[in-house]
Amino acid sequence: MPHVMVVEDDALVRRAIAFCAMDSHWRVTTLCDGRELGRMIEDEPADLLLIDLGLPHVDGLALVEELRARGNNTPVLVITAQELPHLREIVMGAGANDLLHKPFDPDDLLQRMRLLLAA
Repeated sequence: MPHVMVVEDDALVRRAIAFCAMDSHWRVTTLCDGRELGRMIEDEPADLLLIDLGLPHVDGLALVEELRARGNNTPVLVITAQELPHLREIVMGAGANDLLHKPFDPDDLLQRMRLLLAA
């Protein structure tokens, strides 16, 4: 059973993602702060990380860069409501594997998660 960690500060979005993943029989850990992921990832490795860009305390982009600098190669799907020019290039340049804009279709989310887990 794949383990997915969701780092999202919006409780509704976090619960919706968790529900989709659990409905697909994946184990889910939800976090609302990037600092929690930094502490937890060492003790509880995940097969996939979903990280929001707009996190409190630790920006999602900085979190991805920090994970990659530590040698963590867990696939990362970044989710965001931000619409900035060249955002995909910026996010992928930081080490993320994919980017999904909010609001998103749950089926699209699950398909992207499956593809990242299969890679």
